[in-house]
Amino acid sequence: MNIQQIEEALSISDTALRCQRVLDEVQPVLRQLMDDFKNKHEAEVPKLLDYSVNTYEVTLRTTMHDARNPNYAEQKRNSDIGKKAWIELADKSYSFQTEFWVLNLGFYGPERKCKIVLPTNFYPLWEAIRTKGNEKEFAKVIESLPEEIEIQTSDKDIFLNKDELIPFLQKCVSEKKKPWFYFGTFIDFDNLVSSEQILDLMWTTWNRMKPIKDYLEQETSRHALSLRMLHALHEHQDPVSLKLYGRTYEIKFEEVFKNKSYQRRQNFGIYDKGQLVTDGALAGYRREPNEAVGIFVNGAGFIFSNLRNLHGDGCVKWKITKSFRHHKKESEDVNKATQQRAMEALEVHGFNLEGNTFTVGTWDNVNLQFVEPSGEIKRRFIAAAVLFAESTGMINLPKDAQISESNVMITDETEAELEGELFEHDFDLSSIISNIQGSGLTYSQAIIRDFHLNLVCLEDKHFVILNGISGTGKTKLCLLYANAVYGKPLDAVNPYLKVIPVRPDWTDSTSLFGYYSALEKRYVRTPFLNAVLQAIQEGKPMFIVLDEMNLARVEYYLSDYLSAIESRQSVRLHTEDHITDVPKELHIPNNLYVIGTINVDETTHSISDKVLDRAFVMTLSDVDLDQFWELVGTKYRTVLQSEWVLMKQLHEKLSHFDLHFGYRTMNEIIRKLYANFQLPEEIRLNKAEAVDRVIAEKVLPKIRGDERVEPLLEQLVEWTNSSFGDHSVSLAHLKRMKGELDRYGATQFWR
Repeated sequence: MNIQQIEEALSISDTALRCQRVLDEVQPVLRQLMDDFKNKHEAEVPKLLDYSVNTYEVTLRTTMHDARNPNYAEQKRNSDIGKKAWIELADKSYSFQTEFWVLNLGFYGPERKCKIVLPTNFYPLWEAIRTKGNEKEFAKVIESLPEEIEIQTSDKDIFLNKDELIPFLQKCVSEKKKPWFYFGTFIDFDNLVSSEQILDLMWTTWNRMKPIKDYLEQETSRHALSLRMLHALHEHQDPVSLKLYGRTYEIKFEEVFKNKSYQRRQNFGIYDKGQLVTDGALAGYRREPNEAVGIFVNGAGFIFSNLRNLHGDGCVKWKITKSFRHHKKESEDVNKATQQRAMEALEVHGFNLEGNTFTVGTWDNVNLQFVEPSGEIKRRFIAAAVLFAESTGMINLPKDAQISESNVMITDETEAELEGELFEHDFDLSSIISNIQGSGLTYSQAIIRDFHLNLVCLEDKHFVILNGISGTGKTKLCLLYANAVYGKPLDAVNPYLKVIPVRPDWTDSTSLFGYYSALEKRYVRTPFLNAVLQAIQEGKPMFIVLDEMNLARVEYYLSDYLSAIESRQSVRLHTEDHITDVPKELHIPNNLYVIGTINVDETTHSISDKVLDRAFVMTLSDVDLDQFWELVGTKYRTVLQSEWVLMKQLHEKLSHFDLHFGYRTMNEIIRKLYANFQLPEEIRLNKAEAVDRVIAEKVLPKIRGDERVEPLLEQLVEWTNSSFGDHSVSLAHLKRMKGELDRYGATQFWR
């Protein structure tokens, strides 16, 4: 081994040449060292020969080819790839893609060090400090490490003393950082003499790392066991019957999808003879930091359970402990009343209660499976969650529901670490993009990034207007973004998000800020004012969406708000001393985010320059149908392929005239076509007839104009005739519209 030659290869400035030299000269040395290590010590550690070998070679080879490709050469010019080389042993014997990195050997050029380390990501160490008990046991592990074992973190590549590790981990949790950690030996290049020296150091380090290696190996085993439980739950997708208060419902499950890197989500709907009663989701948390299950109903989380509570010997009952929290003054009384209602509801529905706990199933740690069918466990989970939602007043079975956003049930020690009532905001764009793109809706990273920058670039003013054709997801983007800031899925109930539909009769600022009623001797509050007061009181980001804001003249009803954010002066509300729940003057807080959505048609007003000067205006009119089609459910793509081709052809023709439709329209069209497919064959419309009718019902009513739409009508007449035949419903409408255009110079769908 020639360390000078290795360092020279790692230091080459040209990226392509550096990667080539490292592949040819450095990686073979590492491979030989690892092979020699395994062969030398297989007698002491037989598992060495069973471990898989991971290397840096694929990345090196890809970067080398990209650096030589004119299309990518410039962006690879200053790459750091190839300035290090490594090889590692990994134990891949665990189930469900769980991997334990046993030993990593590498040469690191910028640091001029050879590293013999055991690497780990943040999550096993986060679990190590999750509870006081865990932290106490982990402290013993760290204390038992020899002084020769060094600890490095990828956060600025700093080294930590043993007594600094746990405080540093706690700081990472607080700051929402998740760095990697490396335990082992770090040798300067100047101190490297021979291959034999490295082999001896590898063996010495291997033995010295035993305490942390044993802990991480055990943690990997626990993680894999919990993932087996999650898989057993998510694997079941068949409908389940649910009986509540004497009425039988059906629970229908959708496909499991990846919500975030470490989260899987399975949405479900509860139906009463085909009518959706409420919806929800079974969320599987693979690392939060431990593995857990969460049950959501109507957007709110009602059950959270740590799967590690099922670990143990033999059969372990899955017990859920529940409690309620309410954040108003009368919280104690409300908690007691809600708790009593929930307990009574569980007992009436056959749950076995032990104090404040109930049982949903049993895990067999010997046979590694649930004793009960997975569908039965999910039924019990969902039944309990629905009963809790009913107890809080969020839903009512079968009575009218009265939604209460302030009651949320908390069940288990993991709630505080998961969702529950904790709403912590984070404007990290990477996290927001990940959350939004995991929603299954069609938004490009560029749109999300631009929307984010428009909202946050000014510290004291957050005002964005979203323009575009109907159905392109303007309002949905607002909902997604607000929930992503709080780390919530699209359908979560977010008390810091208010969608306020604008009415055509809004003519002054009282529509937003309310007014003092001299007749009633009280201040009449509005949803907008309530949201502003909540933002002031709680200090958290509050998102207000003024939906279809140009149905009224924006400069009329928004004038006080625009003046206040520009001048930083207060808005005068009233002068009455006896009014105590509303201040006399209102200062617009910096944590208020106002977003308006607008459609431009004959029913709306234009936006004045006064408003435009104070807002960022984004246009969402591009519709990416290919991406939309990829994101729809497999069940639709499987049976509606020919219908999809026709709708895409129509969309392309309309888009040339800026008369194309948006995602909402396409989604509703697909759902109707699929509903037709599910009908018995003897009464079902054939595919072409179904598409023809849905075009006449959802697309043609929006087509209107003067002689400029004549080429479009001619194209559509020809296309519908060839696609659907002479008896086409759409063709008849189009011929009539073409005739009206020829006679009157203008046309519309409506007669």
